[in-house]
Amino acid sequence: MFSAVFLGILGISLFLVVLMNRRRRPAADPSAAEPPAADDPLAGNGNDRPITYDVFLSSPMASLPSDEDYESHRLGILRVLEALERDCRFKVYYAGERRPTKASFERPDVGAHRDSAALRESARFLLVMPKDLVSSSYVEAGYALALGIPSVYYHQSDIRLPFMLRQAAQYSPDFPRCKEYEYQRIDDIVRDIEESGTSLFD
Repeated sequence: MFSAVFLGILGISLFLVVLMNRRRRPAADPSAAEPPAADDPLAGNGNDRPITYDVFLSSPMASLPSDEDYESHRLGILRVLEALERDCRFKVYYAGERRPTKASFERPDVGAHRDSAALRESARFLLVMPKDLVSSSYVEAGYALALGIPSVYYHQSDIRLPFMLRQAAQYSPDFPRCKEYEYQRIDDIVRDIEESGTSLFD
């Protein structure tokens, strides 16, 4: 009799312990149980990245043929940067901002590390291509696509962008939003920013 009561109490105790453990046990993968909302524009694009810059502004630097070409082009890009800050209230990363001459460039490995880190922490990408050059700006543009960063490309009318950039907007949803515009003078880009504001990237 005593043994039967003891075994009954022991069985009930074990049942209660198992039941309590089941209630306390978390789901094996909570994120898998709750897929991202379909209307979340950041879902599935790697946009859980920390964002430091509103725009990564990319344009040729070392690939420009002369010091004079670089210095002249840099002054124009600084006008684009100022328009983004003034009319969009954007925080902008531009590698040439503190590089007034080619002599002030960082070592290539240091510069590449700094630029790639800034690109990973940017919400938007803006390319300005003034000449038909073999430029690392195209590498940055491709990296921005891989990161899912909405992009805008400005180039001179006689420049044909690489195929993947020209067709990027047609690959959705694999690629983010991309726009391509021709320009003749830096004034054209500055005016677009003044008139469109942040919607330039929408």
